[in-house]
Amino acid sequence: MVTSISSIGLLGMEGYRIQVEVHVMEGPPAFTIIGLPDLAVRESRERVMSTLITMGCDVSEQRVIVQLSPPEQKKAGPFFDIAIALGILKEEEKLDVEFDADTAFVGSLRLDGTIQSVDGLLPSVLAATKLGFKRLYLPSSLELPLANIPSLDLFPIHHLNDCVAHLEGQLSLSFAEDERPHVVAEQNAPPSEHDFSHVIGHERAKRALTIAAAGGHHLFMSGPPGCGKTMLAESFSTILPTLTDQQYLEMVSVYQMTNSTPPPRGTAPFRSPHHSSSYVALVGGGSNPKPGEASLAHNGVLFLDELPEFTKKTLDMLREPLESGLVHISRARGTVTYPAHFQLISAMNPCPCGYHGAKHRYCTCSPKEIHNLAEVIKLDDYGDWLERG
Repeated sequence: MVTSISSIGLLGMEGYRIQVEVHVMEGPPAFTIIGLPDLAVRESRERVMSTLITMGCDVSEQRVIVQLSPPEQKKAGPFFDIAIALGILKEEEKLDVEFDADTAFVGSLRLDGTIQSVDGLLPSVLAATKLGFKRLYLPSSLELPLANIPSLDLFPIHHLNDCVAHLEGQLSLSFAEDERPHVVAEQNAPPSEHDFSHVIGHERAKRALTIAAAGGHHLFMSGPPGCGKTMLAESFSTILPTLTDQQYLEMVSVYQMTNSTPPPRGTAPFRSPHHSSSYVALVGGGSNPKPGEASLAHNGVLFLDELPEFTKKTLDMLREPLESGLVHISRARGTVTYPAHFQLISAMNPCPCGYHGAKHRYCTCSPKEIHNLAEVIKLDDYGDWLERG
């Protein structure tokens, strides 16, 4: 007999259905996982074996084969521990339930059977609704903004025994409404360090920022050092519209992919990468592609200070997200897509010394240096980006 249980895999932030097929048979002792698993998936056998022994189910002397379908798609991350463990319990007749196609299990096991969260858990929850699942078992982590999803029943589990007991009808599982993390975030959101209402003067600049916030336009600021460019940029996100529930979930999903802390609920993200950042840090990448600063600024602001100090290749990489609001990263294992819909704000000095055109300071730069600076940043091309974005 072969037991089949549903789970969810991720390719970037796009989820797809995984069928975890488990077969326990007589033969030379082995625990084999097939279906193009990566190292994190292959290590599941050690976590699962330790958990099952603590639950009184020892299969170390039997042959266990786990197939992750579709077999041609590479699998990454410890998402399938719960499904594998339940499949073995079902094969060993320690669990007398039937698994239907509308139920999925996502989460990683500790050695004692405790369920722990994994990076990408929130994108998996959002993917479950798109894939047509009706029920989802996941770690009982209050670190995620699990808002009500009418089409999906969420069952938080702390230990594998809790999952077994619920499946057998012996335990009730649900999130308490007063413990939902999105409620706590609304109550305890700290005030912003930079507030647009605190800016004194700069009336023309503030009017331009207000128009940009209302219309979703990009901004380019030029002025001498200390005139307030960075201050205005850092306060810009405080006049942006409050994020909707869907926008907030999308934003938090991106942050969870990088295991970083998102801004408080309702606050648009503000990212200000250093000018020495590589194009991979800016738009994402790596052997296992992760989101970059452009995606972390999704539904918020990306601020590039000292624009001429960024390399031309790095700036050119912003063309795609400015035009489409998406970042496509192609690697040998496939192509992943991350959202990157942001407002771009950039700032620079008008010349190398910073005081070209200033009324109270003398510019020490030669005309050639000023001309070379304009050539470096390609102002005409940059203007095209802003118009297309």
